[in-house]
Amino acid sequence: MIPAKAYAPSRFGQLHYRIVAPEAASRPPLLCLHQTPSNSSQWKPIQPFLARDRVAVAPDTPGYGMSDPPPEPLEIGDYAETMFDFMEHLASRGIIAPGPFDVMGYHTGSITATEMARQGKQRVRRCVLFGLAAYAEDVRAQRLDRLDERFPPPDRTLRHVEKLWSLIGELADPGIPAEQLHIGMADALRLGKRLPWGYIAVYRYDFLGAMTEVSQPVLVLNPEDDLWGVTQQTSHLFRNGKRIDIPGVSHGVLTLRRDYLVSEIEGFLRQ
Repeated sequence: MIPAKAYAPSRFGQLHYRIVAPEAASRPPLLCLHQTPSNSSQWKPIQPFLARDRVAVAPDTPGYGMSDPPPEPLEIGDYAETMFDFMEHLASRGIIAPGPFDVMGYHTGSITATEMARQGKQRVRRCVLFGLAAYAEDVRAQRLDRLDERFPPPDRTLRHVEKLWSLIGELADPGIPAEQLHIGMADALRLGKRLPWGYIAVYRYDFLGAMTEVSQPVLVLNPEDDLWGVTQQTSHLFRNGKRIDIPGVSHGVLTLRRDYLVSEIEGFLRQ
């Protein structure tokens, strides 16, 4: 299996994606959705290992990675509809099998995956979610109001660079090499003022309400990162959900716990 990169059309321009496909796929495709402000490269540590008997595709959501940007911040529903269109495009080209597929998301990707499951009960089969930014309405409003403070717009003082590097250092697991942090920072800086647009969508979205409307099986994987506590408090809202806490590892869990995660995800998706 050789990972490949390609582009697909979308309502917001070209959508870049990474794909790993076995010679013969016997299981439903797996759609992998990254966090903000990352891109599809986030899934590189585990994507090939989950594609032994299924096609695993990881797109850059509009405005991130190498996908074309929308003209303004989107809503979570826009991301979900774009990803449904994307999967339909792949199926129409024979790149994936038609029919239901599984969705895996990380932070922002978890929210988009949830909205896809809520909307597409016949299309989304199972969900794997890393971390749940399931905040109450008042907390979401506060976080939305403070986005410019957390992510200052680019200017000549480079204050936004200092703030971003400080945040990366605060959140990243100590086991992740510094070079990888610098690459992630460079990817984020090239977004310019669009960097926080994914967070705008997150904080405008009623995640708590959507969770209660999902009937598909959901596996919640909860590393000890910034969503550790809120994930523990809210995961029960998935009526057919199961949570696995992963203490002792923060952002970087896909690299640092690769074999463990692949085993848990494979076991869940094969059910």
